[in-house]
Amino acid sequence: MFTPESYSIIISLFPRLLGLIFFFAFGAFLFQIKGLIGSNGILPVGDHLKWLKDRFPKKHYRIAPTLFWFNSSDTALMSVVAAGTCLSVLLMFGLYPSLILFLLYFLYLSIIVSGQDFLCFGWEAFLLEITVNTFFLSLTPEPNFMVWVSLNFLLFRFHLQAGAVKLQSRDPSWRNLTALDYHYVSQPIPNLIAWYVQKFPSWFHKASTLLMFVVELAVPFAIFGPDWMRLWAFFALVGLQVMIWVTGNLSYLNHLTAAFCTILIANVYLTPWFEVPMVEPTSWFLSMLCTGAGTTLLILQVVNLWQHFVPNPLFGMILQLFNRYHIANRYGLFAIMTTSRHEIIFEGSNDGVNWKEYTFRYKPSEITRRPRRISPYQPRIDWQAWFLPLGNYRYELWFGNFIYRLLQGSPEVLALLRHNPFPDAPPLFVRTTRYEYEFSSAKEKKEHGWWWRRRYLGVFTEPVSLKP
Repeated sequence: MFTPESYSIIISLFPRLLGLIFFFAFGAFLFQIKGLIGSNGILPVGDHLKWLKDRFPKKHYRIAPTLFWFNSSDTALMSVVAAGTCLSVLLMFGLYPSLILFLLYFLYLSIIVSGQDFLCFGWEAFLLEITVNTFFLSLTPEPNFMVWVSLNFLLFRFHLQAGAVKLQSRDPSWRNLTALDYHYVSQPIPNLIAWYVQKFPSWFHKASTLLMFVVELAVPFAIFGPDWMRLWAFFALVGLQVMIWVTGNLSYLNHLTAAFCTILIANVYLTPWFEVPMVEPTSWFLSMLCTGAGTTLLILQVVNLWQHFVPNPLFGMILQLFNRYHIANRYGLFAIMTTSRHEIIFEGSNDGVNWKEYTFRYKPSEITRRPRRISPYQPRIDWQAWFLPLGNYRYELWFGNFIYRLLQGSPEVLALLRHNPFPDAPPLFVRTTRYEYEFSSAKEKKEHGWWWRRRYLGVFTEPVSLKP
């Protein structure tokens, strides 16, 4: 069975893989954080924290555990991001893993708590939950059994819940196996390979969907099997992540999940390349501390899994206590498949008649622009724009603030975009329009150079101006 002694090689190497993921996570913010939550950004963190303090004067620190309570300036934001990037490099080299994992957790938690709409994705919480378990695993020379069980159960639960939510949603496209007929074009940021794969026959997409359900709902049970079974589970789970990565741009999620799956590789398969680490006796205090922590984390996960299938008010209250720290999260992406692609286009004008289009760096815009591969980088503003047509924009605080910054001509916000059609001075008016996008046909691509077709659907929001 999966005793930690049989997996000591990968246990010693795994923090280094987490360092690589943290490098992707923090490094991306070097180019975005000021435009997103800086003082001249779309959702300034200082304003957000002030609102929390005014509304919850006695418990705002507990509601939002972030270092930015002490200083929320642009310098502080960039310092946290730079520190996280540097620490992740040190972790990749295996230096002081316990200390650095502890610091990375609190630095990234500070950003997540302060990021508002731009940091509400499941992979951020997933990374933090893995980090907490790995921190306790790294504390003892001899890996703690309860922490090891908790870490493996997290891998099991993540995949099982990912498959379960798709069936629980009762979305017909998942149940009749047609979801991938739509996914390649309707996903947040398609890449080049998705354009080609979308043209495969429907039976291929149905077979792929069925295989995905097998990998997510059946294969995870092999995690609790013997070494050879866990190795086969590793290949199946990582294979799924590779295919998702090949055809999509899901931030660092696929990289994180593939790295996490390496805990399934036993020493017997790694000894030709790596030496088995020397194990020293563990102190009584550390052993008890890690056993208690591992037991607590495992109980929280069992409660979370139970709550997923059989909701219980008491369990919900227990999990609520830990939500803000992201150590017992619920998982499940794309429970509802989007079957069409609508894009919201931002336009500016100085006369209310002639309109010029702002273009984002990576989401679809010109029909002749090739879809890009950008994962593990995540352009946060492009992702938020994808959500706009899926709900009521009046509840999207960032949307109105983004338009306001365009009218102001904020350099930090404009730096998030690929093309600003008003380089000399901001426009007098900004409006948004809605288009439906589809992948072009192979014939259209060959004859006209089109990657997309788009159809105008009308005005999304009426023109607004800062002038009365």
